[in-house]
Amino acid sequence: MSERSANKIDVDVAIIGAGVAGLAATRALADAGLTTCTLEARDRIGGRMYTVRDERLPHAIELGAEFIHGSAPELVELARDARLAAFTIEGSHWHPHGRRLTRADDFWADLHKVMRYLPEKGADESFADFLDRAPGGRGAGEARTLSKQFVEGFHAAQPEKISAKALADGGAPSEDPEEQRMMRIPAGYDGVPRWLARGLDERIMTETVVAAVEWERGSVTISARTSGGTNVSIRARAAIVTASLGVLFAPPGAPGAIVFQPVPPLLEKIRSKLTMGSVQKVVMLFQERWWTEKLKWAPKDASLDDMSFLYGDTGDYPTWWTLHPAHLPVIVGWAGGPSAQRLTGKPYEEKRDRAIAALAKNFGVTRRRVESQVLELWTHDWDMDPYAGGAYSYSLVGGATAAAKFARGVDGTLWFAGEAADAEGRNGTVNGAIGSGRAAAKGVQEALA
Repeated sequence: MSERSANKIDVDVAIIGAGVAGLAATRALADAGLTTCTLEARDRIGGRMYTVRDERLPHAIELGAEFIHGSAPELVELARDARLAAFTIEGSHWHPHGRRLTRADDFWADLHKVMRYLPEKGADESFADFLDRAPGGRGAGEARTLSKQFVEGFHAAQPEKISAKALADGGAPSEDPEEQRMMRIPAGYDGVPRWLARGLDERIMTETVVAAVEWERGSVTISARTSGGTNVSIRARAAIVTASLGVLFAPPGAPGAIVFQPVPPLLEKIRSKLTMGSVQKVVMLFQERWWTEKLKWAPKDASLDDMSFLYGDTGDYPTWWTLHPAHLPVIVGWAGGPSAQRLTGKPYEEKRDRAIAALAKNFGVTRRRVESQVLELWTHDWDMDPYAGGAYSYSLVGGATAAAKFARGVDGTLWFAGEAADAEGRNGTVNGAIGSGRAAAKGVQEALA
């Protein structure tokens, strides 16, 4: 740290947020010889990457980000350097249809029947309006239902709000086998932020909540407060803000809200172009892998031993997956978009009850059978988290190019970074957040040179 007193810190660059975007920026700036101070409201680094562990399970439990999506070059390189082994997720996919479980191995092909018609040019529209035009024709009814579920779940979005053009511009995984690939780090995703933060402890202040950012060209003053009640002032030549959209758009006075003086015009423009999606996720630990036993709904002589995903049809937690290829008694439930919003703010016991009921219904077994097997259930409500305000971002109608604009610096003094501000449109991904943080750091270096 450059200059530091009890309550005042002077540095070249201040970074708000110690998620992977903030840490990637901190690492790049430190390597470039600039003095930095990174402020994090939580008592941990990692942001919306939240790993917990339990002695009963030889595998990390991810309550936030879990997968490596697609090629993800920045992330894969980091994982390799940190010696974090990532395993490709394979296995069988299933879907409850009527009163039986059927294979869903043609998931991407079925999705492509609709997603290939997404408009890349012309006027933008919502995904719901796009579906109303019956892309794929009369024979693609089930594929349209699948695509709606995919957009709600994968993008954590409301179909009536998300930009169809942004979905087209981002490239549909349905047409790119490499982007369909998913990997998982059994040792824990938190190894990534730990690797980025190695040797930077003195530059990172956790449990320090930013209240205000006063800025003018070439100068930034950040007012923050520690968990012990100490007011801290950080003065810098530039700042990188990696707080989520949920924090940036929070009303004044709300927990976690940041007041900008003056408000950057760019931030106001983005407000109508990007928004935060909702996700509700539960991780359930069982006594044994009960779904590998004979199930009434399963086809004769079929085995669910290698099941990786189950695409359900319940309102609560419609998507489920195992930790395959690890043969462990764990199933993860996922709800995105409207399904997640219906669960937001519900008490833990209600979420537990609804998750058990949804899982039982999707597998065609009794609730008692599932509940008798449950040892533990973990969840985290990102919508209610004051330092997140949602899961991850998506583009509203008219906002297909908003992320790239959001990534631009403001008067050579302020930069916004994070998954919502990735110029390459990799929103909602750890890889996009890392790339965004590095890009912001590069912009700062050029401005301060």
